[in-house]
Amino acid sequence: MQGFHIFFFVIVFGFLLLLDLTTKYWISSFLEISYDRTIIPGFLDLVYVENTGIAFGLFAGNNRFWEVFTLLLILIGFFYFRKKIFKTVPYMVIGAMIFAGALGNGIDRIIHGHVTDFIDVHFFNYHWPAFNLADTYLTLGFSCIFLHFLKLKHTSNQKNI
Repeated sequence: MQGFHIFFFVIVFGFLLLLDLTTKYWISSFLEISYDRTIIPGFLDLVYVENTGIAFGLFAGNNRFWEVFTLLLILIGFFYFRKKIFKTVPYMVIGAMIFAGALGNGIDRIIHGHVTDFIDVHFFNYHWPAFNLADTYLTLGFSCIFLHFLKLKHTSNQKNI
């Protein structure tokens, strides 16, 4: 059964990573900086943003630090979760999302010196910072882990009552 779990993880991870890198390539090839294309008026645009910082453009400019930091996070995360990842399908999907997101942004940062962001969600003039699929994978993956830990804490508190 372990072989199937590893195979499933590699397939999901590979698909997510390829989808992230392909969309970044497509956006950087077809959209110019400061040009946007409206998908859903008043809600969703495609933009081309070169993000030299971390999430939402925070701490922009120190690329080498973020390259090393990203690689360290991937290694630490893999060694921390390696036993859990291959136990169940939900853990495999969560692990694949986190590692594909971290590696996708890491590859982008190493090759281009920045991360390509292109999804612009907004409500009229109130914009969420631009992001990409890798950011989405990371947000969903870490949100699932956070909810899992909340559930574990709630379950352990219920046993103590």
